[in-house]
Amino acid sequence: MRRSNKHQAQKVNMYPLNGGINVAQVPEQIAENEMQGCQNFIYDRDSARLVGRGGLEKIAEMESEITGLHYDLDTNTIFAFLSNRDCWQLVMSSGQPQMKYLDKIAGPRHPKCERFKDKIFIASGDHLQFYDFSPTEKLKLITASPLCDRLFYRFGRLAISMTGSDRITYSSVGDATSELAWKENTNDDSSCKWLDIGSDDAGDIMEVVPLATDMIIFKSNGKAYQFVGDADFNSWAVYNVANFTDLTADFSAGICATNIGNEVVFLSLRGLKTLSTTQDYGNIAATDIGAKFNKLITDKMYEPEMINMRRHRMILIRPTADRSFFVAYNYGLNAATTLKFAFPITAIVETKDDVFVASGNSIYRWTITATQDDTTDIEYIVKPRAIISSDEILVKAIDTKFSSDHAGNAELTIGRLKVDMPTNSRRKVLCNHSTDYVDVEVKSSSRFELDHIVLDIANL
Repeated sequence: MRRSNKHQAQKVNMYPLNGGINVAQVPEQIAENEMQGCQNFIYDRDSARLVGRGGLEKIAEMESEITGLHYDLDTNTIFAFLSNRDCWQLVMSSGQPQMKYLDKIAGPRHPKCERFKDKIFIASGDHLQFYDFSPTEKLKLITASPLCDRLFYRFGRLAISMTGSDRITYSSVGDATSELAWKENTNDDSSCKWLDIGSDDAGDIMEVVPLATDMIIFKSNGKAYQFVGDADFNSWAVYNVANFTDLTADFSAGICATNIGNEVVFLSLRGLKTLSTTQDYGNIAATDIGAKFNKLITDKMYEPEMINMRRHRMILIRPTADRSFFVAYNYGLNAATTLKFAFPITAIVETKDDVFVASGNSIYRWTITATQDDTTDIEYIVKPRAIISSDEILVKAIDTKFSSDHAGNAELTIGRLKVDMPTNSRRKVLCNHSTDYVDVEVKSSSRFELDHIVLDIANL
């Protein structure tokens, strides 16, 4: 006891941890609000609190593996696409969804969907298809449309493009289903129009993303173009705004860029970047935004993809071939954590009320009411910054406060010292643990919110 009393203690606060993971610096040099590691935690969408993610609750099984999900807000409907090209409509509810078979998609590519007027259009590497939500109708093929694997809405027209091409084709105004919708008439300004993007630069269109009132087009050679104009096609113009984006043909087209307000966030060979509007001449600037955590993205990178969960202000990034591992980037805080699911995830979609994920032939609801990933425990891990000193360090007390709606324990480790802390209350433990390197790790299989971790330490 004398050893404890003769050394002046200081309190080290390890909260709030709203700076996310920092693997760009050594653990003892990162900021007080940053972490070495953080697994299966995200930031609450209504605050900056670090909370354990919910589990996965199975709600439906399909006949084949699910390769894609799309959500239509107007009808609260999810479209599920299977490996055998089947397309199903799922009307979501609090219980089991109502399912309807809609036919097979026409092409072999990962399908993209867009609502235009009162229909859902699907591009999959063949002619366009659409579904009009009639009770007795199924998918219909538009043989007059060009082949396409991506689509978007602009100027009262449906626009499409195809990987391997430089061309963006716009339907006639207000019509995308008739034969005339895709037939150009030079005497009619409202007819089908097209525009080639960088036709002489030897690159193919990889991504088309809205940026304010314009569009940003990424090409496989690393170039980015800005498409400006309004509903009058005579005002359309294209400018080369970036030449070394590092979003190249090594990536899968259509899943590597998204928009957040007046910024386009995209994956590159060097990690996460943005293109944003500025007041300067040229009005587009490229910026690296993932400096703290880019190593998590670029290490063993393989066909990465991103999912923008706008209602959670979060982008999920799958950087490697491991489909169970994601980087969760909160763009409100510019902070990232990691997620590790119990099984490979093939699709994630956010609805107005929930988040749904697909794995194998099953669809799961991602919810805080589920304490496991189906039947597998979730491992929650937090590693705050480390503390180093030229002398031995004496840890005299550990004070934690975690919150949860059910009882559980978390194991807090500092070297050889291991202490169980409750996940639903506060606890302070007195100790006399000496070490030359304070490296805190908290592990639990119970979901909890992290309120604080405080250490009383003294230099020996």
